[in-house]
Amino acid sequence: MSYLLLITHSTALFPLGIFLWSWKTRRDPASILMFIKFIYVVTFSLMYHSYDVSSINSITEHYDIWTLLDGYASTSLIFTTTLYSLRVREPQFYITANAFDTMILVIYLYDSVWFLTTWVLVLSCSVIFLFKWRTVWRYILKYYFISFFTVACGIGAAINFTIAVQTYNEVNSKYIIYHSIWHCFIFSTAGFGSLLRFKLDEELYPINRRNTLDSI
Repeated sequence: MSYLLLITHSTALFPLGIFLWSWKTRRDPASILMFIKFIYVVTFSLMYHSYDVSSINSITEHYDIWTLLDGYASTSLIFTTTLYSLRVREPQFYITANAFDTMILVIYLYDSVWFLTTWVLVLSCSVIFLFKWRTVWRYILKYYFISFFTVACGIGAAINFTIAVQTYNEVNSKYIIYHSIWHCFIFSTAGFGSLLRFKLDEELYPINRRNTLDSI
């Protein structure tokens, strides 16, 4: 059952596909940044969770390093995805994301502060939601089905993460199940949120994709 922690990372293909499609159709540089950050996070998370699979013991000596990279990169990615999905524009997007990354890294360098990083993340994302409430309202009015799935997946991710944290030290499969479900929900939330951004950008700033004709 521990392999579920690895297999469920395949859900990340959903947002990764959205980022690539956004870059292909709109040449959006923020999408490339998101794609790269997702690749890093999935890699760090796979290495970290391979410790939970008894048949894989290649990272035992570096467990603390992978734990730090997984926690830091995951927290950073959730906030950056919030900025991306709510259409925070450049250069504010890059400045805010970089400032948050540095702050979270400093916090993660201390032990037993996961609750602090969680509250900082929740507070930071809430502030972005308040500043971008008009974007949220547009999403709800124009794309209510996708908005519903985004919110539902976000709530599901929060619930399963809470249960997984509470059962982390228990010797049973409960942690594995809930943490695996969290992977599915959190990646799906990122995918639907990125899809909302793409669709609204396509409507507000359409790109002329007519084939260029050779002059006669």
